[in-house]
Amino acid sequence: MKKRTAGLCALLLALVLTLAACGGLKNTGSYGESEDKNTVSGGAPGDMAAPGSTEQWDQESWDGVVEDAVRPQTSLAEKIIYSADISLETVDFDGAVAGVEALLTKYGAFLESSSVSGRSLTDTYYDRAVYRRAEFVIRVPVGAFRDMTAAVEGVGNVTSRHTYTENITERYYDTQSRLDAYRVEQERLMTMLEKCETVSEMLEIESRLSDVRYQLEALESTLRNWQNQVDYSTVNVTVNEVREYTKVVEARRTYWQQIGDGLRDTLENIGDFFKALFKWLVVNLPVLLLIAAFLAGIAVLILTLRRRARARRTPAPRREDDTAGDE
Repeated sequence: MKKRTAGLCALLLALVLTLAACGGLKNTGSYGESEDKNTVSGGAPGDMAAPGSTEQWDQESWDGVVEDAVRPQTSLAEKIIYSADISLETVDFDGAVAGVEALLTKYGAFLESSSVSGRSLTDTYYDRAVYRRAEFVIRVPVGAFRDMTAAVEGVGNVTSRHTYTENITERYYDTQSRLDAYRVEQERLMTMLEKCETVSEMLEIESRLSDVRYQLEALESTLRNWQNQVDYSTVNVTVNEVREYTKVVEARRTYWQQIGDGLRDTLENIGDFFKALFKWLVVNLPVLLLIAAFLAGIAVLILTLRRRARARRTPAPRREDDTAGDE
């Protein structure tokens, strides 16, 4: 009896390993939910070939079991991931940020991450205005994706907008098929484990069962991540604070219009330079006066020292009485 049981375990182990190999080769693009079919060579569902039986587990019959486990469906729901990148500029930074946050409640979205950098436009850093920047990563239900993106564009002046679509239907159902095949293998390994009596066979089955469970967890995690991206689209929003909106350049400007635009920009830049220079002089006038007084004092000191040195080097003139005595 023990020999018959041991022979049964060895035969079933070989068949399960064959299933694992076939499962990786039979994924040819047909996807669907699994149906666990254990009927072999006309036997009743769930029956296993007994040792010594005239029915043999050949490659063709085992491939049929795998095909039944991943039997395709005629209609499959498409798995499409939508995402968008939107850049805005605004003269009312606080209002724009509040407007973006208000859209979350309106469209049932949630904020995955956000950041704000910079200081208020009213502040200055080294006499230069510091503009703020906000970045949002928003997850919105796929049904509200288009309405959400359109509403975000109304918060400020749109400088760039990109929408992306990724169809993962084939990869999703291919992964689902592999997952179903591993589930079938896991069930058969559990059945074999209950019937084995030798330690070596039990260890071999448990080792393979551990590998199968690892693959199941990895595939299930991948599917959950994909499904989450399909159900909730991603909208990346960047809000930049500006003093004035970017001018919209008309298409097909003539040669002389382009010259006029360039000349106007040059004059505006010159005017901005002199205004900034005058502001800098006025703001720093006390410091400049102190520096000028300090330099003037140094100049006076240098001139005084030079005069004294020159006076020491010049010989004193001789008197007339001294000249007559010499004669």
